[in-house]
Amino acid sequence: MGTGTKESIKMKVFPKGQVVIPVSLRKKYQIDIGDRIDVISKSDGILLKPLPKENRQRSLTERLFGIFSDYAVGKTMPTKMDIEKATEAGFTEGWNK
Repeated sequence: MGTGTKESIKMKVFPKGQVVIPVSLRKKYQIDIGDRIDVISKSDGILLKPLPKENRQRSLTERLFGIFSDYAVGKTMPTKMDIEKATEAGFTEGWNK
């Protein structure tokens, strides 16, 4: 990061040890869903450093498929149309109850 600025943002640690990186910092350091972060132990704290992007041109479908890859073993990658249909079905589910 090394910008020389001393930004301080207080965050809560959730039950599974998760910390939310604020949107302003995710945008500043171009951190997207599914990106990998290097967690480095320092004498005065913890450094979170984004790892280089493997392929910045990946579509949203490809990024989401990667996140759920453990559940998708042996299945074909969903198309944009498949995702749109599933989203629509999920949105309208229970609409008339």
